[in-house]
Amino acid sequence: MGEAMKAAEGYIDHGPHVHHLAGRPAERLRWMPYWPHTDRPRVLRWTCECRLVVYYLVVGGGRAWIRREARQSPARTPTISSTGPMRYAGAERLWERLLLGRVR
Repeated sequence: MGEAMKAAEGYIDHGPHVHHLAGRPAERLRWMPYWPHTDRPRVLRWTCECRLVVYYLVVGGGRAWIRREARQSPARTPTISSTGPMRYAGAERLWERLLLGRVR
């Protein structure tokens, strides 16, 4: 039997790929245009940069959020958006659901 994917999988130079659930529509997140939530954000986790859409779990100022960078092609500047800031526990649960393909 195959091993189940864990949301924390990945390496320092290669993050995990976002899983896609075939035949099951993912819940849609509300992505907002990116604006700095704090003057010193810190990226804790990220998905693989070999994809056109890369996600980052970011913390700062006692809050956490998920940032999304979407490219039309590797050579173009990405469109950056993010969720609203939230408590870290909520952002961590959302990050796991995102990696497992349950939200987009």
